[in-house]
Amino acid sequence: MEKLKIEYKFDLEDFIVMENIEHSYFPNDNITTAEEVIKWYEKNNLTCIGVRNADNQIIASVNILPLKKEVFKDIYENRMNEADVVYNQIEEYKDDNSYHIYLSSISIDKKYKNNYKVITTLLSGCMNLLDMLIKRNIKIEKIMADASTIHGEKICRKLLRMDYIIDTSHDSKIYCEDGEEFINAIEKIKKKALKSLNIF
Repeated sequence: MEKLKIEYKFDLEDFIVMENIEHSYFPNDNITTAEEVIKWYEKNNLTCIGVRNADNQIIASVNILPLKKEVFKDIYENRMNEADVVYNQIEEYKDDNSYHIYLSSISIDKKYKNNYKVITTLLSGCMNLLDMLIKRNIKIEKIMADASTIHGEKICRKLLRMDYIIDTSHDSKIYCEDGEEFINAIEKIKKKALKSLNIF
């Protein structure tokens, strides 16, 4: 089985690969350029999680953006598209603070689309990041996602237990959940993962 690696460090070339993967799923209007995404990352280097394959290529990624409250509200109420988010609308994490988080662009290279190990590795990366935030006493007020595909909708509804909010003007659906409920959903996923790994 191919060896996969969770990644939190990226360069522009990596973000270009991620952008190209997104183009195979999402309309161009819904995609932020690699040049802007690297600015998000430079502002806050805990905004992206990736998975690398045995050849060190990025094959899956998700952006987890702590947004200013008014920007979060604009996306939530369908007044703004995620592709319009710019780096100065992203917050830097500070210990003991709380944030409104936006899950953006969950995308997996089509060659790995139905590969369970890639999906679970990406989720493990998300859980590790959440653990880092919890250790710093950083609280998630609300978490929101914009699902552009049926697969994305299933992740939001069935896996993360998020509530449907609204259809957007760019052919996607907004889902949202309180931070505490989201952490509970993640804990349940963790327990299920541990059970499936338990060979004793």
